[in-house]
Amino acid sequence: MTIRVVERGADDIPDLVGAIDRSEHIEHEYEVVDGVLRERPPTMTDIPDWSHDGDGDFTVAKQVRFCRSVVARGGEVIAALDGDDMMGFVIVVPRFEPPLAWLAWLHVSRPHRRKGAASALWAEAVRRARDAGATSLYVSAVPTDSALGFYFSRGCVLADPPHPELFADEPDDIHLVCPL
Repeated sequence: MTIRVVERGADDIPDLVGAIDRSEHIEHEYEVVDGVLRERPPTMTDIPDWSHDGDGDFTVAKQVRFCRSVVARGGEVIAALDGDDMMGFVIVVPRFEPPLAWLAWLHVSRPHRRKGAASALWAEAVRRARDAGATSLYVSAVPTDSALGFYFSRGCVLADPPHPELFADEPDDIHLVCPL
């Protein structure tokens, strides 16, 4: 596996997002109620891949717009590759609100999960955040077992309080912070 910065980040985002198979089976889902993480019934048990058609919420087009907006705010795009095969990628904003960095996007394509790609991408994002002087990393995670288990195992805790702008953008996510 190779980890590399995508130099043409904004230009390459449509190809990167389009290569991600985000489908997943969900057993458990979570929400934060009065500052406590609580399990809730899954809103959907089988998450489909993003649609390549249209412009709605669960489309490649929406993800591309989001990723490009993060790159415009100083986001760095970093990919995990297996030869020429893109396994996944992360976008980190090392100087989001110093000393706070923001892990804005991290996805590994379904065929490449459980092979260390997410861990390698996380490690590189953390390294870049620390190098920029960040003392903590903000994460807005989908409310699933797999995402939360990953982030909690890296030392993330519930954000208290959540970042107002990032919470407004993703109110159904679980907002976390990781001390660096």
